[in-house]
Amino acid sequence: MGLARTVVSISAAALLAAAISLAPAVHAQGGGGLGPAADATRSSVNPPPGVTPLPVDIFTSKNFYLDEKFWLDKRYQRCNTPRALTDMVRDQRFGNWGDCNLDRDVSKIASPYPYKTAAEHYAALMAEAVKAGGPTKHTRATLPNWDGRYRRLAREEQWIWGRNLQTATMLSLLTPEYRKRMVQQNYHEVVNNSPQWNASFCYPEGFMRWWAEAALGGDIEVLMTPNQVQFVSGIADNFLRKILIGQKHIQRVPQWYGETVGFWNGNTLVAWTANVQAWTLTHSMFEYSAKMQTIETFTPSADGKIITVDTTFYDPDAFTRPLHAVTPWEFRSGLDDPEARFTFVECRVQSTIVNGPDGKPTQLTFADPGYVDYFGRPWAQNWEEHFEQGWQKPETK
Repeated sequence: MGLARTVVSISAAALLAAAISLAPAVHAQGGGGLGPAADATRSSVNPPPGVTPLPVDIFTSKNFYLDEKFWLDKRYQRCNTPRALTDMVRDQRFGNWGDCNLDRDVSKIASPYPYKTAAEHYAALMAEAVKAGGPTKHTRATLPNWDGRYRRLAREEQWIWGRNLQTATMLSLLTPEYRKRMVQQNYHEVVNNSPQWNASFCYPEGFMRWWAEAALGGDIEVLMTPNQVQFVSGIADNFLRKILIGQKHIQRVPQWYGETVGFWNGNTLVAWTANVQAWTLTHSMFEYSAKMQTIETFTPSADGKIITVDTTFYDPDAFTRPLHAVTPWEFRSGLDDPEARFTFVECRVQSTIVNGPDGKPTQLTFADPGYVDYFGRPWAQNWEEHFEQGWQKPETK
């Protein structure tokens, strides 16, 4: 049975919230997290042999804004990956050094394509399709059959998960403003133990969260028609993405998951997402702007068991250059699987996680003001507390 069939709608968000509120606050650490501590490879506050520490780093700084000249030096984060920073509470390793040799070359993060904008990239791919006699107009009879459930592969290649690169390397690819914002997030998650994770407060996941490690609690459901291709998944919130075939962008208001249009070139699907709401990837990574756009190509293997998703991220406000990721999707089961279900997520942890008076996420209990018991008729509880005090009530039969 796949993971998608075992995730209860609230469990992932609740576990994530519990990681924040219940993790031991050792040395005012910050961040809990999901998944193994694969990048927490060192357990000493002493630097590795041959490494000279900076005069000030994120763990000793009293004002990170004044340390800008050190931000792009991996020693400023003591050679920790973004994910290692996030996991420091859970791992009880505040201030410990990471592996200074662990990193990902910028050439494997930046886009290999010559295009400066998503519009230019999309036009070039359209020109290729036209040259080949397209774009292809599929009918139900000719449409590739991708219906089913898929799991993402190639974990070690996913820089966007924040595990295989130095924090300083990620910062080097951000513009000065967004670099500052990421350092701000790193500092307050780690030093002040105030991780502002989307799921903890039932904030929207946001578009780029789709590529994050913890974004998909199970498989991605794919459903196709000649007019659109739909992706559904979720863990702390629901992801519903639609590629509208042969259409143009018309949204005037930014959308949490953007607006995606596309076309077919044979059996390869090309998608362009624009009109994205500015938001954050969270977990010690970066924010992105409303200028974020992506170009995705979905290319099936010969046997149809793997769909390779090639994504280029364009955000001139946040990135110094377009970024790039390749993610294979592996077919798991058809939509006729008698045991597979998509569990719709209702995020409810806003009743139990709040920012306390000290600015840190705090767990509420039944006795705390503002606690909402979602399984106890909260609407009736509100009426009875505020409008029915002292009323005589009939006995419950």
